[in-house]
Amino acid sequence: MIGIVTFNRDTFTNPTLYGIIEALGKKGVQVMLFNNNRDSKIPAEFKHVSYADAPKGLIFPRRPNKLLHYLRVFWNMFFVIKKNKIKHLIAVDPAGLVLTGRIRMFNKNLNIHYCSFEIFFQSEIAADAALVKLKKEESKYNKIISSIIIQDEIRKELLIKENGIKHFNNWFLIPVYPIINKNYQGKKYKKTDFGLQQSDTVYVHTGSVAEWSGINQIIDTIENGLPPNQYILIHSKTKFPSENPVFIKLNALKAQGKNVIVHDDVFEDYNDYLSFLSCFDYGIVMYVPDNGIFTGMNIKEIGLSSGKFSAFLSQNMPVLLSPCRSYQSILADYKIGELITPEKNLAFHILNGSLKKIDAANCTKFFEERLMASHIVDQFLSQLLNH
Repeated sequence: MIGIVTFNRDTFTNPTLYGIIEALGKKGVQVMLFNNNRDSKIPAEFKHVSYADAPKGLIFPRRPNKLLHYLRVFWNMFFVIKKNKIKHLIAVDPAGLVLTGRIRMFNKNLNIHYCSFEIFFQSEIAADAALVKLKKEESKYNKIISSIIIQDEIRKELLIKENGIKHFNNWFLIPVYPIINKNYQGKKYKKTDFGLQQSDTVYVHTGSVAEWSGINQIIDTIENGLPPNQYILIHSKTKFPSENPVFIKLNALKAQGKNVIVHDDVFEDYNDYLSFLSCFDYGIVMYVPDNGIFTGMNIKEIGLSSGKFSAFLSQNMPVLLSPCRSYQSILADYKIGELITPEKNLAFHILNGSLKKIDAANCTKFFEERLMASHIVDQFLSQLLNH
């Protein structure tokens, strides 16, 4: 049995974790998920996965009764690990690593494998005493890690610097990659489903519409006018509240006859979402960092941890990209898109048809060579299970 320790809610929608759990099931290995955020049910195909309680948070409560309950849950977690003879724990992000490290203080036989999706940058958390303390503890437990999973070389470099990691070489670079069902029999979408002609050209923005997603630049581009038969589709993965200012602005632009499509239908199945994307032409992968803890350097150098990037490439869609170092390096080797820069902004690329000269076969090649990471997951699990 393998344990996964996480405080996050996205275990079954995180492609990397999903891929690891799926691969463990195929190898006949049981998985114990230590997590209290159980908003998502365990997928029906994961018969080998079960939940176990973990302490809520990392700060010891001050009130005696709450402290007693916290310690009871902590020790119960310790004994569940011991009872099930769990030798390997996959710790997700800094909080998961700290909790796992604390457990290991009482069980030196545990092997910890760190899965890093969010990096805490010391300059960004300096004003938050609790996060500074968490960062210090995270860095301490880095010294007892058996392996580290991260998305690409740039993010590896950043984690090494921020956590002071030295003389460590057991890394697994696993990009965030889409969970593709090759036997998908769901709906096949067409542009006409959205009031368009099949000959129309559609650029897709998907995900958040917060400022860090580049939505202001996208709205400016729509407002200033797109060429005939060229559209930008804004897809939100959750329903827009009617009072959302972005939703109001987009609907106003649509009412003015601007070339924008607003889509916020919720896809129950990830492969329905991929099928939806496949009927369009190009993807917009835009990130505008701010001073936020999760929206500063984490998105400035998002690289291969971007879910939308891998989703677009899985559907052979050329992309317009933020100028992070990973994307600049990728474009030097694979002609899959163009960079959005101050000199050549989003509007420039659309007005000049920059992506028309990109061969979709380049996207297929890149996806197969750089984003299909199942073989790296197998390498990681082979080492873990044979240790």
